Amino acid sequence: MLAAYRGMWADWVAVAETSDYQNPRLTAHVSGEALSLIYKAVYANKRDGLVTRGTPTFSPWVSALTPTDDPNRATVVDCADDGGWLHYRLDGRLEDQIPGGRHHVQALAVETSGTWKIDVLVIDKVGSC
Repeated sequence: MLAAYRGMWADWVAVAETSDYQNPRLTAHVSGEALSLIYKAVYANKRDGLVTRGTPTFSPWVSALTPTDDPNRATVVDCADDGGWLHYRLDGRLEDQIPGGRHHVQALAVETSGTWKIDVLVIDKVGSC
């Protein structure tokens, strides 16, 4: 489940570098509402002529497993820092001077047919952790 969470972020970071919202890589570690959230964010950047550069940092942990005897659902909690992951215009200029920061993140990982994917993703505002 943590591998799915870290994979989701790695995929999002890679795809955001070009704002290629149709990249099939987005579905490797994500499904459901989480996929929709990421797709919409990358699409909005493409529409607005933006790309994202840099690397956010993470420190996730599993806060719950259900059912406890043979889990197929896991809650992942993180305090992700996107201060080094910023939007740029296609000409290379920084989009704005608003810094990123630390966000409380909660994700629901679901295991289906032996594969864990992040299905729900909630990212709180900057300064929430």
